[in-house]
Amino acid sequence: MINNRRWIIVFDLETDGVDPHSCNPVELAAVPVDPRTLEIKEDQAFRVTIKPDGIDDEEYFTKARQDTIAWHAKTRGVESEDIIKDWKNGQTEKVAWKNFMSYCAKYEVDKRPGQWYTEPIPSGYNIIGFDMPILKRLSEKYKTKMPLSTVTKIDMMDILFTWFENLDEPNGMKLDTFRDFFGLEASGQAHEALSDTIDEAKLMVKFLKFQRKQSSVSKFKGAFSE
Repeated sequence: MINNRRWIIVFDLETDGVDPHSCNPVELAAVPVDPRTLEIKEDQAFRVTIKPDGIDDEEYFTKARQDTIAWHAKTRGVESEDIIKDWKNGQTEKVAWKNFMSYCAKYEVDKRPGQWYTEPIPSGYNIIGFDMPILKRLSEKYKTKMPLSTVTKIDMMDILFTWFENLDEPNGMKLDTFRDFFGLEASGQAHEALSDTIDEAKLMVKFLKFQRKQSSVSKFKGAFSE
């Protein structure tokens, strides 16, 4: 019996690079979703700006990082100097990680028959390919367990691909593309971690509600024996 009772934590990372195995996280946001009602608990959201390692040193500002900073500035309608100032005023990575670990721990559940995993289920957009490897790297760096499940994951990029892979629209797999396709107005500034997290949560809830309705009336049991 699955009958999920584990909280879903939708989360998003903004970073100073595009390689999840080497970039620094600069912003982390998360929002819990009730597994029974699928209510997005926006009043319980988590958000932190993180000071990337080495940003006080001139060597930090490689061409690739300067390009990433410029991209962040452009998407938010500010100057690169504003992005740098914001990052420098962030929490240290170690403190931010400790706070995120404590936040996720609040949504762990007790073990029960048929449910041996207690960690919240992670969800988001491209988390399997990008965000989860960063969490794994941080857990290894600070010698902690993973704050979210590594077994069960809800990656909306994969789910949306399975629904639209044989159709002409939408034209692409970016989150912004699906925002436009569904008529989902950004909850705030696009590519700001909390705004993206809430929008990703809305997409997830929309599809989970649809899938729950379909699975309750579709005949799966014994489908291959007919």
